[in-house]
Amino acid sequence: MSGFPRVRSGFTALALGLGLFGCQADEQGAESRFTALGTEVEIAIADGGDADTEAALADARERLKQIGAAWYPYGDGELAQLNKKLAAGKSFQGSPELITLLERAKEMERLSEGRFNPAIGGLIEVWGFSTADGPLDEPPEADAIEQWLERRPRTQDLRWDAAGTISTSNDAVQLDLGGIGKGYAAQQTITLLREHGVAVGIVNLGGDILTLGSPADRSWRIGVRDPREGTVLAAVEAHANEAVFTSGDYERTFIHEDRRYHHILDPTTGYPAMGSRSVTVIHDDAVLADVAATSLFIAGPEHWRDVADRMGVEHVLLIDREGVVHMTEAMEPRVEFMQEPELHRSE
Repeated sequence: MSGFPRVRSGFTALALGLGLFGCQADEQGAESRFTALGTEVEIAIADGGDADTEAALADARERLKQIGAAWYPYGDGELAQLNKKLAAGKSFQGSPELITLLERAKEMERLSEGRFNPAIGGLIEVWGFSTADGPLDEPPEADAIEQWLERRPRTQDLRWDAAGTISTSNDAVQLDLGGIGKGYAAQQTITLLREHGVAVGIVNLGGDILTLGSPADRSWRIGVRDPREGTVLAAVEAHANEAVFTSGDYERTFIHEDRRYHHILDPTTGYPAMGSRSVTVIHDDAVLADVAATSLFIAGPEHWRDVADRMGVEHVLLIDREGVVHMTEAMEPRVEFMQEPELHRSE
């Protein structure tokens, strides 16, 4: 869980965690690919409806770039300025949009029992996942992790008044919205396209997908990557106005002494969560899908079902560290495997 630190290159359906199958724009359609939010973005309009599709795409590009600039944790954007003020023990005047997102983040942190924690920015820096140069070559010193854990920064440490003045008594709070920001940005983009009059389309933010409507007589089919082979493990069915989000251990990784370390950090231990390889979530709330994918990844095969129930998530596909597939009953009819997996069956 880290926020928009660098661009992932090589934009293909397979190279990303998720990809489109069969998204064909008709004569009313259009598409755009560009960089925003630290990843490569594809917006495909299959049915433009009443919209001027080029104007809709231009507005969507601008909106996503605005969000990326505002919520990058470093630099001069709003989130970076907030982090600087919090570290200095000072208050900050937040925008209504930022306050709305922080309110949602607090709710998600509570429902996930702290597995989702956007106050984790300081820990991300300890591990080196916040830099453009990539992660460290080996794990950080245990003392550095322990020092962060002793401060226990959480979004619950934040408070704000009716005017939007944000403050905290814990100056270790450094916010990183990477685990929630793409979901929010996807929802904002779909809302904008709908306001333009677009009837059917899809937003793909680095492999995390939100649909607008659906093609005639069929659902969307989204490819789920095999976390180790880099091939397509399965196709999942997404309906109109649903989000499909995946968290996996195959991005921003390094190997040290034959052990894989990755960027999905467990705020309760200070180390990468090691029980899962990937988690895919389908939900009609893109913010919830975004947060739940990370939270259930951290919960791992032992606890993911309990956390999914708390978060109200019914469609989940989890691949554990041994490559065994776990999923909810509701997810089973949505999944078509490309190769026969090893399935975990609940007693």
